[in-house]
Amino acid sequence: MVSGDTHGVAVRELGDPDLPTILLWPGLGATGAYFGGVAGMLPGRAVMADPPGFGSSPALDPSSFAALVDAARAVVEERACRAMVGHSLGAHVALGVGCDPPAGLDAIVLIDGGFMTGADFAARGIPVLSGRPELVAWVGSNRPRFADWDAAVKQLAQMSGAEPTPAFTNYVHEVMAEADGEVRSSTSPEQAADALLACTEEQPAEMARRLEVPTLLVACGQPVDGREMREKAWQAFVAESPLLELRVVDNWGHNAVWQAPEALSKLIADWLRDRI
Repeated sequence: MVSGDTHGVAVRELGDPDLPTILLWPGLGATGAYFGGVAGMLPGRAVMADPPGFGSSPALDPSSFAALVDAARAVVEERACRAMVGHSLGAHVALGVGCDPPAGLDAIVLIDGGFMTGADFAARGIPVLSGRPELVAWVGSNRPRFADWDAAVKQLAQMSGAEPTPAFTNYVHEVMAEADGEVRSSTSPEQAADALLACTEEQPAEMARRLEVPTLLVACGQPVDGREMREKAWQAFVAESPLLELRVVDNWGHNAVWQAPEALSKLIADWLRDRI
């Protein structure tokens, strides 16, 4: 694996440089190591990014959705990426890139991007419409805390439906930190709140209508609690563009990257095969 930097975004690369390059962009608080369990199974050279403000990438100042998209687009251009895969909030960034894609970007995969509106988030108890201070306080009170590293790996694996593999353990050590006698997210509540606010600046339906490349949304059906709202958002989103294709996998949870790495990699590889 090779590590580097592209316009301020830290990346690590895995695979044959002669194969098509795929940019992997993780979600809130995650680093490129989030994709450690799937990168080697994708049909190309994987470039795993640490989004601005997380891992080894410095934060943007000011932080905005447009700035996040510009950072991702710069990596796509510099690394000549043929496809981009985004997870969760990273899927929102990937969608933004797809609205104004660099030459050579042929396809995008969105893994469980919710594509809910700010009102939807608020209805689920996430106060994105209540101002930054309240959102920072909410994030701070809801981030997980663990007694030690063993507990962090074990419990996060259970929460993610993952096996505590070496790749998963490495990921946990990248995104958690020991402080004040406990292990907790290394992402500050302020950083997390700013990322959430940035990715709710744009309306999903409007972005879908501006999409310019074929895009697959892999929607995960678990947990059942809250699915009705999430499914309504998926369906409304994909209805806005003929370039959007929806695959709903009922038994996968939000972290399918860890829960079902082989099956997810195959789904992505099969869909990308005729597109890159």
